[in-house]
Amino acid sequence: MTITSLSVRIPAELRAKLKAQAEHNKHSMNAEIIKRLEESFTSQTETAPSVSKKKSAGSVELPASDVNRIRKVLKKAVKELKKKAD
Repeated sequence: MTITSLSVRIPAELRAKLKAQAEHNKHSMNAEIIKRLEESFTSQTETAPSVSKKKSAGSVELPASDVNRIRKVLKKAVKELKKKAD
């Protein structure tokens, strides 16, 4: 594998998030960025559901579009339950 360098400009807030996540995962920002880029290409070619990986027992990471869809369904269910309770 050939290694090359890449210079990119990103918002300071995104850099801070990457740095914090890299520290949390106990590796460098470079390793965090490579891991995330590789995962983005892997997830595009998978035919499995949108769950990308298990983080800890009972928790999963979902794409934002799935999270928003679930939120809408839950909000609707809560409204219906409140109507029935009244």
